[in-house]
Amino acid sequence: MRVVVIGAGVGGLAVAARIKSGLPSSSGDGGVDVVVLEKNGRDLVGGRCGSFDVVVDGVGTFRHERGPSLLLLRREYEGLFADCGVRSAASSKTSSSSKTSSSSAAGGVDDDDDDDCGSAARAYGLEMRQCVPAYRVVFDDGDVVSLGFPESSSTRGGGGEGGRPRPDYDVEATRTLERESMGRALDAFEPDGRARWREYLETCGAYLDFGLPNFIEGKIDLTSLPNFLRESTREGCRRWPLRPHSEVLSSLFDSPKMVALASFQDLYVGLEPYACAGRIGGGVLRGTAPAVFGLLAALELHPTNADAGVYAPVGGFRRVSESMMELCTDLGVEFRFGTSVTDVTDDGVRFLQSNDDDAAAAADDDDNDDHDEALSSSTRTRGFLAADLVICNADVPFATETILRYEGANGGGRRTADDDDDGRSYRETYDWNEDLDYGGGVIAFHWSVSRSLEALNTHNVFLCANTTSDAEGSWAALRRSNDDDGLTTARTSSMGGTPFNFYVHRAGKVDPTACPPGCDSIMVLVPCPTLRREGRLASLPRNEAIEAYKRQFDDDIVDDVRDAVFQRLSVLEGLENLKDSIIDEVVDTPGSYADYYNVGAGVPFGLVSPNG
Repeated sequence: MRVVVIGAGVGGLAVAARIKSGLPSSSGDGGVDVVVLEKNGRDLVGGRCGSFDVVVDGVGTFRHERGPSLLLLRREYEGLFADCGVRSAASSKTSSSSKTSSSSAAGGVDDDDDDDCGSAARAYGLEMRQCVPAYRVVFDDGDVVSLGFPESSSTRGGGGEGGRPRPDYDVEATRTLERESMGRALDAFEPDGRARWREYLETCGAYLDFGLPNFIEGKIDLTSLPNFLRESTREGCRRWPLRPHSEVLSSLFDSPKMVALASFQDLYVGLEPYACAGRIGGGVLRGTAPAVFGLLAALELHPTNADAGVYAPVGGFRRVSESMMELCTDLGVEFRFGTSVTDVTDDGVRFLQSNDDDAAAAADDDDNDDHDEALSSSTRTRGFLAADLVICNADVPFATETILRYEGANGGGRRTADDDDDGRSYRETYDWNEDLDYGGGVIAFHWSVSRSLEALNTHNVFLCANTTSDAEGSWAALRRSNDDDGLTTARTSSMGGTPFNFYVHRAGKVDPTACPPGCDSIMVLVPCPTLRREGRLASLPRNEAIEAYKRQFDDDIVDDVRDAVFQRLSVLEGLENLKDSIIDEVVDTPGSYADYYNVGAGVPFGLVSPNG
């Protein structure tokens, strides 16, 4: 049996490892071969979960993240290695893989097995450090508050007791920061602000305990249902999870800053917390985040929840992907890089494979019988790979419009290997399903900085919330993403002086390997409209379509966003003249995310909701 996995992102890597480790090889009865096909080169394994380097002459190497910059649900990653890894000690693997956690459908483990699972991941070079505090939040008027402190400012499980790792941070200094930030700042925003905040996190914890297994992991676990209902229905159902997020928060907090602190995670999933007038239920799940998305706050910030915490992989997210590929390689998974799947049939997949040396080395040799249908061209080779099962890890809105087509010469339905359509099945295109609601796009600045920016934490969120009007207006970029005139508005209006929210990552704060000594690697993510689909581009070769979409975000738009970011950063002491210290810049827009990862509408988060 052969299984083909399309895409070497973390989802593709994880499913390939689990299939290969769970079934015997093809040499035995009922065995399985697993082949992963990836359009990018070996250096981009992991898809959106990856890093890239910038080398500045005379200074050194700066590592930047093109995708995620914070890691959640650490035990999910560790559980993969505990269940499938072959490098860890036999006793460690046996004990950890025999106790599957009730909170982890993908193989996470019970608290008692944390150390064994961590050892299994470290055997593949994956080490994850907790970021404490999780965030520094900076308001446009200069107010600063730090969030995300484990209880008593120590790691859960005793901070080094019982053989578990000690905290990666100064416990006493962190306790002082917690008292100053959580106590003084929150109580300054509104009376009893800290107490109200902790109460809200308890509600979010109930959302998380019920939502993680039943909705995110897709299994039935009703043990947390009573507490979930109790929190959701208390005080006359003020905390009902399907109300617009802002409606629940405004009933709990008086200060717009407290509302902003409790909802900025909605930014990461491309939704806004504020109700959309004229839409059923205030637009919940169609542009507006429901209150249940507070589980994201619990996942990152809850002081005692076993699933909570923000982590940083040492060596960057490239190390996450590399470790997962090493796991797959140990298990015998085959990789073919530089291989773009153009069509899925009942019998397997059609692909175009690059003819450069790296791709050729990664592919099978020319004697492979599966290449019988290959047709050579000057730059790429057409081929067909038979498969008993195809798992598509590509972006769903893109894949359904390009490689998962349901037509063909045999009267509809899935194509077969005999349906060539005069070569059209080997055409690489870029398109997406526009009948879906998309979250926001992102303009990303990757700055290599010649000095250390001590004013920034590892993860920083810059918010506008002096008034309720400013707070609501700061989400306009995401609102324009769902507006037919969104991109036109973005082109003709300046961001200078207008409220907006954004995120800043400083990798070197927790991982010194990210930049040369005395320097910093900075990533700034600014929400923006998505790509606007142009139907005429769907029939063009992929490279022509991508270049046309990239032009939707021209230099004028990028320059305007950059200037607005510099203005907002200047509220922190030491960042007033930041642009003078930037020695290299790489910019990504929805067009470049579409190019790298084939994501629909250029949305890097890849999150959509059905129109129905």
